[in-house]
Amino acid sequence: MKQTLLSLFAMLLSLNCAAALNENEQKLADKLLSGELGQAKTAAQHIYDQEISNPALIDIAAEILLKKYARAYTSDIDSLAWLARAIGASENDRYHGVLTEVINNTEHKKLRRHAEKALDDLPEPASEQYAAGMYALPSDLYSPEDKSDRNARIKELMMAGDLSSLKQAAREVASKQIVDQQVLDMTAEILLLHAASAQKHQIDTFAWLTNAIGSSGSSRYVHALMQVEEISDNRKLRKYAEKNREKLGEPVGEQYKAGMFDLPLPDYDY
Repeated sequence: MKQTLLSLFAMLLSLNCAAALNENEQKLADKLLSGELGQAKTAAQHIYDQEISNPALIDIAAEILLKKYARAYTSDIDSLAWLARAIGASENDRYHGVLTEVINNTEHKKLRRHAEKALDDLPEPASEQYAAGMYALPSDLYSPEDKSDRNARIKELMMAGDLSSLKQAAREVASKQIVDQQVLDMTAEILLLHAASAQKHQIDTFAWLTNAIGSSGSSRYVHALMQVEEISDNRKLRKYAEKNREKLGEPVGEQYKAGMFDLPLPDYDY
């Protein structure tokens, strides 16, 4: 419901430039203002392919890029890179400063590389430069999710009891390098409960669970991954467990053991 309201609010705000957008551009603006980076990426790809240069549309892309790049997760980078390339495709020097800021300040090499390519498509600045806030995004749109809300949402996905939700949660834990112990304990518990009996169609999901644990950097889970290596009959799962165990180094302190997560888990019907 919250996301729906945000999207509606964003669409209402976009009316301030609707008169300057044609029908195709308005559809792309709606995608940019959806609050979903996946849709923003799709819009950016269309802007890039069609070489759209309308500032009423490119301003939105520039504002989203400026709002997101400094605190972007690894999983966000592909979408932000496409926003940068879409901005470059405009060939409008108005956005020279936007791309320069991203290049100078982003910690992500991929985003910097694509922003540099996009900047090469722009002439040297000779007009007013776009600055953050010139397009008024809703305050909550594309803002970082509160950690407690994020962790609660991830645990809800893990408790859903289906492979798709579990894999989605594991991928997010891995990409955002989440270190919340309850989330990680739940991840380890699910993995230990099912690693020995996992079927071929389940292995990719359980491999992502090992990635989620490995991304945490917590040596609390070294023995858990070692146990997965011992009890799994699947070569791929053993390989991922080993790779992620090695990321964690030597075991230090209390090690996670099956049953230490004391909240009831669903009977997963895979």
